[in-house]
Amino acid sequence: MTEMKGITGTVVFESSALNRDQSVGNITTLKKLSIGSDLFAFLSRPWITHKLFSTLTEIYPESWKPGELTSSKGVIQHRLIDVQDRELRVFQDIVRSAELDAFGYMSTAAKQKKKKATDGQQEESDTEKPSSSTLSRKAAVSLTKAIALYPWRGDMAFYANHSFVNRANSSQTRASGTVETPNPYSREEDYNLFKYSFTIDLTRLGRDVWILDSATLKSLSGKLRDLEEEVSDAGGKVTLDDKTGSLVFELSKEKRKERVMQILNVIKNGLLAQCAGENYGIVPAFMAVAALKTAIPLFHSDIYFDKASGKLSFSSILETIRENGYILRDNGKPLAFLAGKDSLHGLGERLGMESWEAMCSSIEGRI
Repeated sequence: MTEMKGITGTVVFESSALNRDQSVGNITTLKKLSIGSDLFAFLSRPWITHKLFSTLTEIYPESWKPGELTSSKGVIQHRLIDVQDRELRVFQDIVRSAELDAFGYMSTAAKQKKKKATDGQQEESDTEKPSSSTLSRKAAVSLTKAIALYPWRGDMAFYANHSFVNRANSSQTRASGTVETPNPYSREEDYNLFKYSFTIDLTRLGRDVWILDSATLKSLSGKLRDLEEEVSDAGGKVTLDDKTGSLVFELSKEKRKERVMQILNVIKNGLLAQCAGENYGIVPAFMAVAALKTAIPLFHSDIYFDKASGKLSFSSILETIRENGYILRDNGKPLAFLAGKDSLHGLGERLGMESWEAMCSSIEGRI
């Protein structure tokens, strides 16, 4: 059985452009990309990643708790290694935080307290840790922008707060001689089909290495037993590698499998997405998922607006599933899944797994 090192998927969903750009005067603008001579609305990668994480915390609150944050020199970041009661300790890691495991982090060094003698007395001063204690992790679960499939045609709508004006101009207010007037504003609008792709890198999910300087390792080594117990209780293990000066965190196979399946099921069933009172959600109208030998978004370029015909093109997805060597196969059958309205993609032929349950079972058995 060939080792599965990645999972990818591309999702098409119907929505308004909920994630907007900066306003120009009283006009609320769309985020837009130029592709050739056309403009396409898009939803940013941080926005859609946040929607994925928010949905995970809503559906699986015990498994996907938001991580603890701190601020260093005005930069908000995850709290990993920090000082408490004048001692360094590990607050979070990828075993105890699914958020850190899936979406990565960057955390700068904390400040240590160091005794310094002045006029015969001891006083404390702040000393920065060496830069080698700055920790970072590339996201194991990465997403693209959600890009509209049809070009933006300059749609704009005019709005005003008439409801508030009517309420303010009640008979009592009129009696006082005060009459309120509307506050008009305009919004660029776009209602479209959007696509985004995701990849899950199984070579990184569930494993993390912290390269630390000797002073930090020495400070933490006395509390290693407590850290080992906390990590073990969360479903993993941590080991100290003296040769490389590092802490190695590893998630258990069961917890790793659980996180992958939770991510896939949330993406398949829909993400919570609301902005300015508009709640369309991100519910797949079409989805293609495959198990891979490496983590790469194979299907992302297979769905596009064909300007010559003025229609959407999906047909090259079938060629990708048939011929791409990265897609794993079971007895010659590609480990891929396609679903969606036939009227949308018009593929006719279906390749790969017959059901989502069968696809999930195949993936789960290989993690």
